Amino acid sequence: MIDEWICNAHGFLLVFAINDKISFEYLKDMVEQIKKNRMWGLPVIVVGNKCDLQNEREISKQEGEEFANSIGANYIESSALTDENGNCKNIFQECANKIIKKANSDEKGEAKCVKCSIF
Repeated sequence: MIDEWICNAHGFLLVFAINDKISFEYLKDMVEQIKKNRMWGLPVIVVGNKCDLQNEREISKQEGEEFANSIGANYIESSALTDENGNCKNIFQECANKIIKKANSDEKGEAKCVKCSIF
């Protein structure tokens, strides 16, 4: 079903745990799967989750930023548990704003209604 979700997506949040290198490595596979299923160029935000576990960190902020930059995405760190830096809400808002901006630019400046589905 993941291929179907990718084909119908308008943007992506690629989330990994900063204390789990395997989850970070998996993002590379997800990027390849997205590229395989549709043209690359949709809004993407890379999210380093669990920033409340700094003492268990396996992926540095710099590594997350470098990966995001390499795929043309933004990078944000957050904690779904504590919302330590208040970014949880901002992540979804930023992704939705990027989707709307892209949809509007694709429509030659005409406003367009865009629906978001979060899986």
